[in-house]
Amino acid sequence: MGFDVVGIGDLCLDFTAATDVIPKTDMVSPLFFTASQGGGKVPTALVALSRLGVSTALFATVGDDPAGRFCRQELADAGVNTDHMVVLPGEKTNLSICLAEQSTGGRSFLGKYDLRGILPEELDRDVISGSKYVHIWRVTPAAMAAAELVRRSGGQVVYDADRYNRETEDHLDMTDVFICSEFFFRGMFGDDVSESALRCGLEEIRCRGPRIAVVTLGSRGFAGADSDGYFQGPAYHNIHVVDSTGAGDVFHGAFIYGLLQSWDARRCAAFASAVSAIKCTVPGGRAGIPDAETTRRFMETGQIDTAVLDEWQAYYAAHRIL
Repeated sequence: MGFDVVGIGDLCLDFTAATDVIPKTDMVSPLFFTASQGGGKVPTALVALSRLGVSTALFATVGDDPAGRFCRQELADAGVNTDHMVVLPGEKTNLSICLAEQSTGGRSFLGKYDLRGILPEELDRDVISGSKYVHIWRVTPAAMAAAELVRRSGGQVVYDADRYNRETEDHLDMTDVFICSEFFFRGMFGDDVSESALRCGLEEIRCRGPRIAVVTLGSRGFAGADSDGYFQGPAYHNIHVVDSTGAGDVFHGAFIYGLLQSWDARRCAAFASAVSAIKCTVPGGRAGIPDAETTRRFMETGQIDTAVLDEWQAYYAAHRIL
């Protein structure tokens, strides 16, 4: 049996600490809030998909420690199938510490990523072959094996490209939907991100394999290209941004949700932008992820019904690990 979306990705525990200005050496800055939630690009995208009503499963490794147990349980409670995760005895789960700077909206990270990733032989080939989409974020043997399996059976591959690396560029032909950050785009094409440069760059990406290419531009919204041509859209500014941790990951998940509804790429991106915006109103990478109805109302009225978000904030308050 397959799923709507399976993810091949690295899991971590995210600890977010928010302050006005990240302090320089030997300085102190007041702490506004902290949040501890599961993290990782692909796992967080799957949580977004599950909240939106999509069946998902994660292939990843996790440590045999309290953080690992928390991360697995959180995913299961969010609706992500965890049967295919591999627990590594005696190992510690990856940890990411995010310093969120409120005055600028910027973030800095400290990471401990010692845990090995999932191996090709640990994949369930039947599950992947029976799924509609595989979501990946870097080129690994397991990710490439899963991409080949799902494409051979008629499914598609969605790639989350954050920081530029040549290996990702060299595997564009293995991707159907390529969504990159502005950082990746600049690394591949240079610092010109004018409309003409975006048009040319996105079309070049499409010519090398993906049928859809999108670049996220933070507060400036998004741009993309598909068979209907170039498109762009604004970000939402009628919100109070509390924490942008996980915003890009959530965008990817919500975009895939749109693909599953048979929407065109422009509509997928607009919906994903709304889901991501709502997420940013709540501390942490996952507590603010809305369901489809909350998102629809926000897009129509500009107002956020916080009922679902309040439930998840209460969940994380009750299960806090750090």
